[in-house]
Amino acid sequence: TNFPVLVILTNTTAGAGFDFSSDFLSPPYKDLRFAAADEVTPLDFEVESWDTDGRAHVWVRVPELAHGLKIYALWGKLGVAAPECTTNGAVWSGGYVGVWHMNESPAGAAPQIRDSTEFGSHGTCNGGMTASDLVPGMVGGALDFDGANDYVNCGNHARLEPARVTLSAWLKVTGNGTHSDGNMAVSKGRLGSSPYMAWSLRNHLTNKKVGASLGLGGSEYIPYSSASAFSTAMPFAHVALTFNGSSYCLFVNGVRDVSVGNSNPINYAQTDRTLHIGHWGLSGWLRQFQGLIDEVRVSEVARSSNWIWACYMNTASNALFNSYGNPEFQGGPRVTNVNSVSENEFMTLNGCLLSTGMDANVSAAVFWGTNDAGRNAEGWANTNVIDGIVAEGPLSVDVFPDKVGQLYYFRFSASNSFGRSWASPAHDFRWWAHFRTGLVFSTW
Repeated sequence: TNFPVLVILTNTTAGAGFDFSSDFLSPPYKDLRFAAADEVTPLDFEVESWDTDGRAHVWVRVPELAHGLKIYALWGKLGVAAPECTTNGAVWSGGYVGVWHMNESPAGAAPQIRDSTEFGSHGTCNGGMTASDLVPGMVGGALDFDGANDYVNCGNHARLEPARVTLSAWLKVTGNGTHSDGNMAVSKGRLGSSPYMAWSLRNHLTNKKVGASLGLGGSEYIPYSSASAFSTAMPFAHVALTFNGSSYCLFVNGVRDVSVGNSNPINYAQTDRTLHIGHWGLSGWLRQFQGLIDEVRVSEVARSSNWIWACYMNTASNALFNSYGNPEFQGGPRVTNVNSVSENEFMTLNGCLLSTGMDANVSAAVFWGTNDAGRNAEGWANTNVIDGIVAEGPLSVDVFPDKVGQLYYFRFSASNSFGRSWASPAHDFRWWAHFRTGLVFSTW
């Protein structure tokens, strides 16, 4: 549940076409919205990168990730502001306590590296990192660490010390770093004796492996990948560590590689409790990582193997994980049914005009009767037209059924100069009468 899905938007001539330079009427992307399969329910999203030359990376939080899930991207509206979800961390509210996309330039004002969660553990670049260290990564940009003195300090927010944890990142080793027996891509805590740190992601140069570490109780545990295949010539690897309170697991490229039982608690009692990206940083034992790091995440829950696999596939094989439809042009309004409410002598049918489309001169009506005629206006027995031009928002029409106990259907419809739209699916209601009391009521 509450899974952030990566959506990649690109310029295309398919369907109605899509062009970054002309399609967004509140640039750069303030009119971008995402909706669930009902085309009504808004979905929280965050734009990670926006390249007007033709590529954007957007994270969209879906309530439940399942096969066949359908969501919609919508755009093309003047004079609107981006929703709060694009900046308030709502996309990462499902147990994440730190998310660093590594997509900012180290040359900016400190803290340069933004934490996308609500907790704001933004990172400050150290070691002489420059704008040239922002390079293409797995999603948008990544940071290139020199293996000598580059690192990012993300502070020690209390939420970064959960009893259950999932730690993950995309790593690409490009050089030796400072220690052949282990360099830290991500590390939490520094102590001069065992367990040395709370947790880390790392690589082992001599064995050409990626791995992790956990400080449980007074001891350090270091699971490494079973395969010795991670040389400097290899592409990015997705590395994840989970601890659920009774066992820890190492995942490499979406697959569980190591699983060990251990019920000792994570030891956060370090001399220096800050989270660093790019090294360990204890004096004399820097353990500098040399290579590219992207999409660093910390969760306060132990994610399932299915979750880890989905995170890997969603990024590594986005075009297989997602199926993208062709853009459609919808200058017309968008309307939906809401519900029906019984009154003493009539029914109130409720709907909502979701959007006026590209022409605000919108007229609306509700079609109703004993059969659902779909989008065929002439097939409906009754039509109630709403007076005047309607604005975006709730619609309400009173109707007077004449058949007690009969099941009725209704659909709202709206039109402008670009065309007509219909609410889908039809809603229904049943009109009842209690003859002894004269009470009339309905169910829907």
